[in-house]
Amino acid sequence: MINKDFDVLKNWMFGSLSSLLDDKPPNPNLNVLKMSIGEPQLGPPDFIRNKFDDYFDYWGKYPPSDAIPILAEAINTYLSKRFPGSEKIVDLDKNIVPIPGTREALHLVGLISKNNQKINSVAILTNPFYHAWRAGAIETGSKIIWLNAKKDNNYSPSLESLSEKTLQATNIMYLCFPSNPHGVIANIDYLIKASKLAKKYDFILAVDECYIDIYRTAHTKPIGCLDALIKANLNLDNIVIFNSLSKRSNVPGLRAGFLLGDEKVIALYKLLVSNGASPVPIPIQNIAAFLYNDEKHNYETCLHYDQNFKIAKDFLIKTHPEIKIPDAGFYLWLPVKDDLKVTIDLWKYYSVRVMPGTFMAEEVSGENPCKGFLRIALVYKKEIVQEAMERISDYFKKNN
Repeated sequence: MINKDFDVLKNWMFGSLSSLLDDKPPNPNLNVLKMSIGEPQLGPPDFIRNKFDDYFDYWGKYPPSDAIPILAEAINTYLSKRFPGSEKIVDLDKNIVPIPGTREALHLVGLISKNNQKINSVAILTNPFYHAWRAGAIETGSKIIWLNAKKDNNYSPSLESLSEKTLQATNIMYLCFPSNPHGVIANIDYLIKASKLAKKYDFILAVDECYIDIYRTAHTKPIGCLDALIKANLNLDNIVIFNSLSKRSNVPGLRAGFLLGDEKVIALYKLLVSNGASPVPIPIQNIAAFLYNDEKHNYETCLHYDQNFKIAKDFLIKTHPEIKIPDAGFYLWLPVKDDLKVTIDLWKYYSVRVMPGTFMAEEVSGENPCKGFLRIALVYKKEIVQEAMERISDYFKKNN
């Protein structure tokens, strides 16, 4: 009666973490610190606090599938500042559509990419993966090919490992930069190569850039796929890029962002929205415009994460001298001997909940690229991060 293809989605990392820990009580003498989920905790910027009242009446109107003028202009301003030269290849009417965060758009693009003319079609997913990518891959009706992102390839899936036959059968390829959980910034030549492959073999290159504006302030901002297209003098054919305010502006509950790319994909996405997906409500589009127009709050957010990573490094440097502050994102990717055991111990004895890397990736040819790592989300205010690091460092001092 129901489509069983989606049963595999039940085996997702947070469900696996619950199965691992829920029958094990935390230390009753310590308050629980949940460092396992990447939900920004700084709260929305104060300047939007009263903006919703200004657009109250628009809750009584159906939202369009297109961006309203104020949001379209804000996105245009954001793109021109963030990715100089993008105005040469981006047409706001043809290449942009507002989306309710990236999750829904990521899987709907998979549905759009379905190509029955490709024999034994495949969908290529970065491993570790985000569950919405897998949902999109399932919707293509294709076999999933996992590309491991490991340290020896700078956490960038190896494009060289893909055969001509595989590329010819590909419907969609999902990449994510800056990467989750490693916080690695893409190499521009890598993105150029991926873009050219998508065009040559006629598949959709889906680039998830939800962490593009969470970066270390001492360095330049991360490059995006638009930078690669501009440098290589390429157009948006076969390319879609996902941008969200959830991380950039600490508003994961707002559900606002945009999809940018191939006009054929954008046109079909708008058609899906008009017939059964989620348009972005007009009040939210207006608030999103204010957020995209403001850079100050985003810079302050990045400063906050700079501080949290310094706290983490100061506490863990003695037990983990190889510890590295990532170039982007807000996750600490910490190497450990046994990630499942450490996750259980930190929960039982220190009331700290972390994500074991094992649950973030598929095992491919007997190898899980995330086994032996912990993902620790440094999303809280510094006082909570400091308390968590004190407990975690105490554990490693006693168990190294």
